[in-house]
Amino acid sequence: MVFPDSVTILYATGVFFRAGTFLFLLPLLGRPVPIQIRIAMAVFLSYSAVLLIPPPEGLAMFTHWSSLLAFALVESFLGFCMALGVLLLFHLVQTAGELISSQMGLMQSNILNPMSGSQESVLGTGLMMLTLAMIFILDVHHEILYGFLQSLHIAPVGTVPMDGRNVEFVLYETGKIFLISIQMAAPIIAVNYIVTLSFAFLGKIIPTMNVLILSFSVRLMLGFLVLTLVFYMLAQLLLRFISSTPERMLQFLPF
Repeated sequence: MVFPDSVTILYATGVFFRAGTFLFLLPLLGRPVPIQIRIAMAVFLSYSAVLLIPPPEGLAMFTHWSSLLAFALVESFLGFCMALGVLLLFHLVQTAGELISSQMGLMQSNILNPMSGSQESVLGTGLMMLTLAMIFILDVHHEILYGFLQSLHIAPVGTVPMDGRNVEFVLYETGKIFLISIQMAAPIIAVNYIVTLSFAFLGKIIPTMNVLILSFSVRLMLGFLVLTLVFYMLAQLLLRFISSTPERMLQFLPF
């Protein structure tokens, strides 16, 4: 039996820290997935990386524990950067669901979101479940794992990120969360504006009419009708953002 040398062990340890942080923050493996499963997956990714990708040149065993601690922090930071690229997708969907729910008057009908373990709006939770289903149907989860292995070529284990040129890209992509959420909720926002304006005129014309209670039913009915009509375009917009997730997570690396 051939035992690995110290460099291989250090390389596997770095991949484990990077994979552990990445899988811990990944929304695909939320609270329903036990932490033991996520640790086992991080070990499997480390083992696969050792077999498929050789350790980078110049990687050597550290002589002091502080250097090992800094090494673990850097690899964990790289895992966090990649996880952030995937987290943006789910934050975008959640924000769009909250906007649509608030415009339709469904903010009081919250349900448990199994991915986050918190109470969220019905449409927000539904859109997140739809996003999760599309990721597995389109095989994007395999592309995400492949992208993680590609990160070992882009940002080799043991190298310190010295390039901050991607900060502007990260800020730009983060700012797109609210922009795309508004685009997804724009038809419902327009309907809510028209209904509110119409009942405001009715309230002035017919003062005895209870426009507040009546507007709730009309807003809900028209909201569901418009949501059904534009659902295909909403899914296409969501599909475009999902398909670019593996590439975006690699672009978030500070290299």
